[in-house]
This record gives sequence, structure tokens and C-alpha cells, in this order.
Amino acid sequence: MYVMDMPCVVRWVMRNVTALSCAVLFITPLLPVRGQVLEAPDCRASGSVVPYTPLREADVMWERRVWRVLDATDARNRPLFTPLGELPGCLDLFEVIRHGLRDEGGLLAYDPGPLAEDDAFHRPFDKSSLLTMLSGLDSLPLAAVSRYMIKEDWIFDRARSMMDVRIIGIAPMIEVRGADGELRGHRPLFWLYYPECRHLFAWWTAITLADGERVSYEQFFGQRRFHGSIVKVSGMQGQAITRSATGSDAFLRGAALEDQLLRMGFDLWNY
Repeated sequence: MYVMDMPCVVRWVMRNVTALSCAVLFITPLLPVRGQVLEAPDCRASGSVVPYTPLREADVMWERRVWRVLDATDARNRPLFTPLGELPGCLDLFEVIRHGLRDEGGLLAYDPGPLAEDDAFHRPFDKSSLLTMLSGLDSLPLAAVSRYMIKEDWIFDRARSMMDVRIIGIAPMIEVRGADGELRGHRPLFWLYYPECRHLFAWWTAITLADGERVSYEQFFGQRRFHGSIVKVSGMQGQAITRSATGSDAFLRGAALEDQLLRMGFDLWNY
């Protein structure tokens, strides 16, 4: 077998380096460039859902049911309107909900009743009525559904000596306007049982953090990244705050109730 000595190898490389360089320059533009694919961004999240910690009824030392309203126009709740900074292909929360209701996403909508006050998940909408209602919303602007009401349970678990907050239901709220077009308030369109929503919400991204980590809608709610005003608390007030106060007065009463809940958790922990 013929073996080329080292000086010969060096001379061969020097003679062909120019030709090799030209070949590389000619071929390089033909190679795919990573990171320059012009496609709609993938808005899917991990899909992972953290199971709730088991809770025994005997360990429930104290509990309250809380209703609060989230304003999607608030900067702290902006992911509900514009996930991932308005990138194309991403869905806001209401579009995700509509996807779950229309496309066999496993969601079941419950009728809030003629006064829009039934949040006990008693009467599910039939499919045709629900589709008719959703079709009627197609002609409305996005801002028409700008608020969400959530119902949550605050439970002090004495086995873990901590306050556990779990969302029970969520309801998109639509604007109610008078004959002259003036805004008169908001009312729930329908109620969703939140544990049924968790798996769907876990697949859609709401926020992308600075390090690239994606926060799903399930994490957005589970990690309590939202801001909402309390409108009612069971056991503290028999009626909703909005029945007796509006504007800044209602906000201050809600903030006072929030403070009571937080202090109750601290007091029970000391006990």
C-alpha cells in the first residue's frame, strides 16, 4: 500500500486550498440556514398539568368561596388578550375556549340562567344553542368579551398548615349596552368547570418569559399571575359588592376582603 509522506501531504493541501475554498463558497448558499424558516410561530405549550395535592375533608380547617372579576384590558392580564405579544397563529383565552367548545375539545358550557347568576353548573347548554350563541359573537369586536369571572375556593389545610386556593369555575363576560350604546356592565356568557379546562389550557401559551420559557394558560391561572377584583365572598357578605357599591368604592371593598383572606391564612397558620 502506498503511503504519502508528510511533506507531500502539506504540498497537496496548499495546492488545493484555493479550489476547496471556492467550492465551499459556492455550496454554502445552497445549504439550509437554521433559524430562518418563515413559518407561523408554534404557540403550543408543554401540555403538562400538575395534579392537585390530595385534600381530606377532615383536614379542612377553614374555607371560603370567592368570586372575582379579571379585566383583560388591565396590563397585568394582557396575556388574556394578546398571548406571546400578538404573534400570528396564537389564540387569546376566549379563542382557546371557543376552540374547546366547537372542535370537540372536551369543554362543556353551563347556562348562567336568565339573571346570569347561576354558577352551580346545573344546566349544560345543548350543542345547537351553544353553537348559535358562539356564531352570534363572530360579528362583535374582540373587546366585547373583555372580562372573566372566576370562582375559587380558599381552603386552609391543617395537614400542611397552608392556605390552598383552587379555581372552581371560569366565565367569559360580555358587555351589556343600553339602547343608546352606553355601557351598563358585563354579564357571564356561560360557566365552565375549571378542572375540565386544565388540560386544554395547558396546551396553549399565554406568556413567553425572558429566558424563552413558555407559560401556558393553565400555569397562568395556577401560578396566579393574574390580577382580579373580588366581588363576593361567601360567609363574609351575603350579596355581591356590586349590589351596594360601584367604582372605587367597590374596588376598596374588594381589596379589604382580599386583605381579610390573607390575614386569615396567617392567623390560622400561627394557630
